Amino acid sequence: MTGENPSYHCMERGIFSFMNTEYDKPFKTYDEMLSLMEKRNIIINDKEFAKNALSNLSYYSLINGYKNTFLQVKGTDDFIEGTKFEELYTINQLDVSLNNIIFKYILYLERSLKSKVSYIVSQSFGVYTDKNDISCTDSNDYLYYKNYSSSTGKRIDIVKKLKNCIIENHHNNIIEHYINTKNHIPPWILTYNIPFGLTIEWYSILKNAEKSYVCSAFISSETLSMDERKEFLRQALLLSREYRNKIAHGNRTFNISGLPVLPKNQLLELSHYAVSSEEYNNGLAQCDLLSILLLLVILLNDKYLCANLLSDLTSLFAPYEQHLFNNKNIYEIFNLPNDVLMRVKNLIDNIYNMPLEEALSQSNT
Repeated sequence: MTGENPSYHCMERGIFSFMNTEYDKPFKTYDEMLSLMEKRNIIINDKEFAKNALSNLSYYSLINGYKNTFLQVKGTDDFIEGTKFEELYTINQLDVSLNNIIFKYILYLERSLKSKVSYIVSQSFGVYTDKNDISCTDSNDYLYYKNYSSSTGKRIDIVKKLKNCIIENHHNNIIEHYINTKNHIPPWILTYNIPFGLTIEWYSILKNAEKSYVCSAFISSETLSMDERKEFLRQALLLSREYRNKIAHGNRTFNISGLPVLPKNQLLELSHYAVSSEEYNNGLAQCDLLSILLLLVILLNDKYLCANLLSDLTSLFAPYEQHLFNNKNIYEIFNLPNDVLMRVKNLIDNIYNMPLEEALSQSNT
């Protein structure tokens, strides 16, 4: 057997061999990555800094994640002449910081949804659930399947998923405390142990009266019908979940497609026309970063939180307003309008009838 190719015997036994396979994306050392970047017209002024950045953030995150913004021609690999590695690194840091801001306020929205859903479920169906009854057929149980709408065809699956969150998370500190010291696990305790997506599903199977309560608690409008408000809230929650998940997994949140779209008429009305009809038709605020900022201001229902959101955004963008990244300003990089901060400020003023400066001063006292 000496001298024979070991890969032959691997293939003979039906085991895939990679020894002689050429892969589209082979492993590269950090030095090879730097060489590849230079071939793609990326200027590297400090190679040790670049290698350290690659070891912390990966080539894909730093280079491929932003290539559509800086490519000479889309579909090619060559960056615009003059693109600097340090600028790509800075944009990555700004991207992470912006996502952290958005994530923080989506968590506030998630908490608000959980509070509102648990409140109306408790009021309508009580606070008792049998932690061992996975069938959800006890009419005294707030997770009794007939308490919920059958219109989606998913109510049984969803209430069972909710019940499983109690069964599978019984070692969770909060759940365990209630199991050991209380005679029931109320809805507002259950919400501590369910993800945002399942909370949205719970809201989706509420019957008309309960769903209307939640929707009205989020959205007040004299011109939009309840059905229009429900549609906006549904899409806004789904879009928020998508952004939350992408941010949590370290994915970028600009120049992406395939997301839930905010309905036009409701967005224009609820945002006090922060976006024009023409801008929306051209893709602005349908499901991009501006859309998530606007829906957060609309749904958070807290002037101090909204004032702090704008303060966080201003602190992030202001130092870079005069800086150009290959002839693109910071707002263009993230596909935001140059006056995004003013649009958000005006929306806060319009919704809360309170000058932003006053809200900020009160939130800091």
